[in-house]
Amino acid sequence: MDRVSVSIAVILLALCSGCSSLLPSERAEVLSPFADYLDAEQRFGQAVVGKTSRAELFSLGFDPLAQGNCKMLSFIDVRLLFVQPNIPLDYLPDGLLQCLQAKDRCIGYAFDFNKTDTQRVGSFWADAFNFRKQRELHGWSFRAVFVLVDDVLVHKVSNGEPNIRRFEVKRNPLGPLQGAGEFFSDQLK
Repeated sequence: MDRVSVSIAVILLALCSGCSSLLPSERAEVLSPFADYLDAEQRFGQAVVGKTSRAELFSLGFDPLAQGNCKMLSFIDVRLLFVQPNIPLDYLPDGLLQCLQAKDRCIGYAFDFNKTDTQRVGSFWADAFNFRKQRELHGWSFRAVFVLVDDVLVHKVSNGEPNIRRFEVKRNPLGPLQGAGEFFSDQLK
């Protein structure tokens, strides 16, 4: 290789190495009053069964009117959510039994908070020409269900993922031609 070819190769390599910053990224967040998973879990822990009122629950950040991520549950929804056909009713926690007996005086709130950040990583050219797309996803999710009878908390349960870390790779050996057959068959219909 002559000196000009080597210089061109070095310049192209330098240009391509900085191209990963050109890859798209995305951020998804269900707006919440919580900074992170631990904050949500700590506030969840402050709600005490048999003591916490509806107003106190709302002040902890679990307010269905302030959050766009809450599903309000009737006592029938609570039954469908927690009662399984093969599990006897007397196996249920006392708070859920209270709810089912109270009927219309029972209400539930199901919250779903999450925050994720997705970054495309890898080679810009492989991504741009659809040969290989790599994504790193990280964040957290927290779900909580509260059941109240006569405005007093009788049951609560939570779950979630405190540390979401995923790496996804999608390979297309034919690059931009991958899926072309599907495209053309769809056009013929």
